[in-house]
Amino acid sequence: MFQIEAKEGTIKIAGRLDAAEADRAREVFRAQNQTLTVDCAGLEYISSAGLSVLVEAYKRLSASGHSIRLVRLQPRVRNVFTYAGLDRILPLD
Repeated sequence: MFQIEAKEGTIKIAGRLDAAEADRAREVFRAQNQTLTVDCAGLEYISSAGLSVLVEAYKRLSASGHSIRLVRLQPRVRNVFTYAGLDRILPLD
């Protein structure tokens, strides 16, 4: 099960962000036009489709002078970002 909630510059994601949920997450991220903090405390799994949603949001926000920061990642989810080399692009706290 995947949950996503946007509120005042913060997006909370929980569950599994995979291909089945990527379009739903993409819609939420596309609606944001400000610097974002993405709270990943409840994120249990992310697939390449989920990673692409976050990279797309990063590129779009960066082009408009905003940023995106991922916080509270579980170790196994952080490892996915590290193995993909995305820890050098996306700020992970």
